[in-house]
Amino acid sequence: MGRVPASAGFQGSLDDLDLPEVLGLLSTTRKTGVLTVEGRTRGTLVLHEGELTTALADSGPDLCQAVVGAGLVDQAGWARAGDWSRQGLGLADALLVDGVDAGALGLVLWEHAVSSVFELLLPGAERFAFVPGATHPLGARFAFAVDEVLAEAAARTVVWREIAETIPSTAAVLRICLEPPDDPVCLDSGDWRVLARLDGRADVAEVVRQLGMSAFAVCGVLHRLVRRGLVEHVR
Repeated sequence: MGRVPASAGFQGSLDDLDLPEVLGLLSTTRKTGVLTVEGRTRGTLVLHEGELTTALADSGPDLCQAVVGAGLVDQAGWARAGDWSRQGLGLADALLVDGVDAGALGLVLWEHAVSSVFELLLPGAERFAFVPGATHPLGARFAFAVDEVLAEAAARTVVWREIAETIPSTAAVLRICLEPPDDPVCLDSGDWRVLARLDGRADVAEVVRQLGMSAFAVCGVLHRLVRRGLVEHVR
């Protein structure tokens, strides 16, 4: 989705009206359209009748990376869904037609929406513009209450303060410690997926792209692994 022209629709500075206020206003008035956020942090938020259907942040994974990374479909399946969406079928509907489980897809899109809004709540966003009536190829099959997304994203900003003490930036590079910790450590599948990507060369941003997980999720895992003595900083 490209930049919104300065003359289009409802626009302003996030110094005057912050993102939760803008989204709250669009939600309570049941607006349909696309809200873009620009500055050092950039993102796109799509609403249908006041509910959030799509949220994207340039600093996080895109929809393809999130859906493919979650194992719901492979690249060929994503391409097929894209072909169908260009013929008028919403991308989410096309994925369901292709056999993707609706419950699993809804959870992935919820997580992606929350993590994208979380990224946009962090310092860096400066201006917003809303284009009424604009849509996104994903479609409106899955829609989330704005206040619930905002509440979950705001809760993550509190947790982020602790995570950032260990993983201050997605430019950080980590590796598996050469010496094992003294005590046994139990890892779940999510921990292992992140640990397996650490080679001492790829930074956290690259791990995020490879896995299709949010920066919040990946950094949360790395924070735990560093504290358990399994992972250390290269830089």
